[in-house]
Amino acid sequence: MAASTSIIVLRKRKRAEKNHDNLVLHLSSSPSPSYDPFSASESEFEVEKYPFASSSTADVQRKRRKQYACTLEGCNKIYSKPSRLAEHQRSHTGDRPFICAVCDKRYLRESHLQAHSRSHLPSSAKPFVCEEAECGKRFWTAQHLHVHSELHKGEKPYQCNEPGCGLAFAKHHQLRDHMCSVHAPPGTKPYRCEHSGCAKSFSTSQKLRAHLKTHDEKRYTCIQDSCLASQPFFATWTALQHHMRTAHPPTCPHPECNGKVFTAQKGLRAHLRIHEQQNVETELCAAEPQSDAETDNERPRKRRRGGEVGRDWLCDVPGCGKDFKSKKALTTHNNISHLGRRDFVCPHESCSRAFGYKHLLQRHLAKLHPTEVAAVLVDPVTEDVEDHVETSDAFDIDDITGVTYGVRAKERMQSTRALQCPHPDLQPFLGSIHQALPAGNAKCEYVFSRAYDLRRHLRAIHCLDVEKEIVDEWVRAARNAKAST
Repeated sequence: MAASTSIIVLRKRKRAEKNHDNLVLHLSSSPSPSYDPFSASESEFEVEKYPFASSSTADVQRKRRKQYACTLEGCNKIYSKPSRLAEHQRSHTGDRPFICAVCDKRYLRESHLQAHSRSHLPSSAKPFVCEEAECGKRFWTAQHLHVHSELHKGEKPYQCNEPGCGLAFAKHHQLRDHMCSVHAPPGTKPYRCEHSGCAKSFSTSQKLRAHLKTHDEKRYTCIQDSCLASQPFFATWTALQHHMRTAHPPTCPHPECNGKVFTAQKGLRAHLRIHEQQNVETELCAAEPQSDAETDNERPRKRRRGGEVGRDWLCDVPGCGKDFKSKKALTTHNNISHLGRRDFVCPHESCSRAFGYKHLLQRHLAKLHPTEVAAVLVDPVTEDVEDHVETSDAFDIDDITGVTYGVRAKERMQSTRALQCPHPDLQPFLGSIHQALPAGNAKCEYVFSRAYDLRRHLRAIHCLDVEKEIVDEWVRAARNAKAST
């Protein structure tokens, strides 16, 4: 039986005369063990399509045609296999699905993981051994062994190209070190940036590659809707973030805030939590049954600024029980109420009084030292107090003298539920109790809407302690009389 033969065609850079016999290598179907043609890499020979080639060879060549292109804008990479395209796309997304089981390092390709895994094996597992006497070094690849063998021969393939130097080195890193130490300014590192106008250098090629990306003027772009038409590009991440803060600052989406902006996303998130808590507070208030505060035996609870939702920070001092919406507010309360800290000191030399809160010092200055009100005070500790009314730095004389309160009281009197203190006509509140009427005939401008508030006002301002039932009866009669008019 005649031995069958296989035909392998070698690719040539320039086709010689039309003599295909020179390009055809006839091999036996059972080659000798000393030569295995299929052990060579694709770089040594490739199958060429000729008229006499078999149909199976043409099919293989057709399958190798690159037809899988990267869809990312600006990337022109094309691959012959979808698996190669998937590996390339991971370089855009940063996905590293191949994880080392020993050190948890992640890689883009499985081949990279396999190459890394060999670093955890002992040196005895390296298959290629140097045969030089008294050497015995082992390597993972034949290429590394070949490079190492050249050292034993004394060859120095890396030559310095600087004029008048002529030195040669056995390894590339030795040439780089020589260039930095002899032919470069002091302090230059082995890997230098070749970009025009850039004199930076780096200790590793990885750091150099990362630096070269900063010279790409279109590395980052803004994807906000308002910028899609102009499509601005930025060379650095810092420049993009500066653009986002100035051109697209964080803005509250609620219409009642009128487009309030913030310097950072952290401030916007904290502000949006306030809106969420207000919505929950409104729903809870709507679900609670309405009760008449004037006839209720229980003392009405004062509504706190900021509401009741979200007060998760509770003071742990025995007997206190106050709660706050932030850790900072709780810390301020503990420092002032329980530790006695008074950081806001009156600058007047003859006074030297100290206060726990800035607005209390401002109130003190407005009443006792009017000339010191204009002085702007700097907070030693930023306040975040929720149980105290905020006061602006600028004071109005009407606020100090009470004119503003009088104007607001007249506006409140337009409501059917609002009533005014009857002083000096306090005889209806005496009843059978023999108490002296408070001195003074000036009309009191205090306006209230709850009988509880009137009772506290009479006791604190007019020194008249009246029974709850008497005050409730007077309030009901006054409201009926006001409604009938």
